[in-house]
Amino acid sequence: MPDIAPFIALGAGLAAVIAGHGAWRRQGVNRWPMAEARVTRCEVEGVHGHAHRREGDDQPRRFLARVQFTFKAEGRIYCSDNGRFGGVPSFTTRQAADAHAGRTPPGTRMTIRYAPGNPETTLLGEPRLPTGRLGLALFLTVMSGLALWLSLP
Repeated sequence: MPDIAPFIALGAGLAAVIAGHGAWRRQGVNRWPMAEARVTRCEVEGVHGHAHRREGDDQPRRFLARVQFTFKAEGRIYCSDNGRFGGVPSFTTRQAADAHAGRTPPGTRMTIRYAPGNPETTLLGEPRLPTGRLGLALFLTVMSGLALWLSLP
């Protein structure tokens, strides 16, 4: 029976590279230009857990807090929403989604980041360190090293 430790090391190493690349890309987003945006509309939208519900499938209903806003970048005015890059926040109750949407009523000013080549692609909020992806990359690197160490004669 072949030793599978080298294959585990290879798989974990490749996954570590992919996670590290994702963290690097997230840091690139932190360098996007910032702009001040004005909220134009807030709404809560109810969605099902799965797009294709089967009979007897009892997935919980989710509520999305969608925020639309306008901002000026590169001499033009753009319209975007919080679902373009980071994803719309999802909640298990309508009350939680309403509370989140209530924090940004129409007219609220907020800071956004926009993609230099495509300003309609935006991200709300301040820069964040991608600690989850960095932690995953570190964990997978350690697992890859451990698997290689175990495969040594």
